[in-house]
Formats: sequence, structure tokens, C-alpha cells
Amino acid sequence: MSRSLFAKALDAALRPIGFERNKDDWTRIRGDFEATINRQSSWLGGVAVNCALKDLVTERLYLEIFPEAVVFPVPYRRMGEFIEGHDGWWATEDPDAAADMATAVLNNVIPWFEQPWPLEVQAREWYFRERQLERLRGGGGFGAIGLVLTLHRMGEFDDVRKLLNAPTPRTAIESNVKNFARVREYLGYA
Repeated sequence: MSRSLFAKALDAALRPIGFERNKDDWTRIRGDFEATINRQSSWLGGVAVNCALKDLVTERLYLEIFPEAVVFPVPYRRMGEFIEGHDGWWATEDPDAAADMATAVLNNVIPWFEQPWPLEVQAREWYFRERQLERLRGGGGFGAIGLVLTLHRMGEFDDVRKLLNAPTPRTAIESNVKNFARVREYLGYA
């Protein structure tokens, strides 16, 4: 079975519910959220589905701080996590795989996209609030910045201050440290 059949199956399943295709990505905006489904093909013959949900208000804040950024980076999840709790690939040798994959997207990913995503849940589920507050390391990467911006929007200024003023490890990536400093300055915690 050709990997392009997987794209056709996804297209047939997702277009009727408002997703638009751009190469291997299908995207839909509803309210303040952008949902993306990505088809990933392996040279070994398998196909996987990656899923991402972006809060567009947080993205606007991020792009105010980093105007040179093209896009607000968001963490992806593999669809297999929704089904079996771990990564999942569909074998291209299976004649039913493309249809099965499209059905799995409709049954597992779309309901995940459509559940309510208040800021408190985003902080916990997307950015691992509790773990990051326990570790308290400055100069973090995108996940730490995403958490800081989400907590700022929630009015959780004490936790924002804790994260932005946490000690930076010696091994922190220099660009992350600089980005964290930009967030600190922009939000007025410098």
C-alpha cells in the first residue's frame, strides 16, 4: 500500500469536519485553538500520526516577545498515546491500515481536540506545571516558556516569578537562557 493512500484517507476524514490540508499537515481553527494533525512517513514503510493543539492567545503573546519567530512551537503527541498509551505506527503492508488510521483519528484525536482546554489544564497537561515548579531551573526551553506565558495569563504571578528567577544550571543551553531573559524582561520581572 502506498503511503499516499494514508494521506488520501486522512484528507477524506478530516476535510468534512473543517480541517484544511497543507502537505502533510491538516489544520483547523476553532475559537482560540488551532488543532493540527500531521502524517509522518518512515522510509521503513510505516506511517504515524502526530497531533498538536495550540492556544492562539498564548501564541500572540509569544510572538510579541519573539517577533522574529515564524511560529509558536508546540509539543506534539503521537496518536498511539491516545489508543495504547505509547507510540503507534501503521504498517503500509496492511491493506486496511489507511482506513483504520483515519478512523482512529476520528475516534481518538478529534475528541481530545474538542474537550475544554482552560488555562489551568494547559499548564498541567501541556507544560507539566507541577514538575517544572518542583525542579525550579531557570533558562528552560520552550516548555518552560510556554508554562510561564500560560501562568502569566492565569494571573499566577508568584509562580511566574519563581520560574523566571530560578537558578540557571551551568549546562543550560545558551539560546534558552537568552530567550528566558527576554521573557523575564518583557513581562516585567527583570
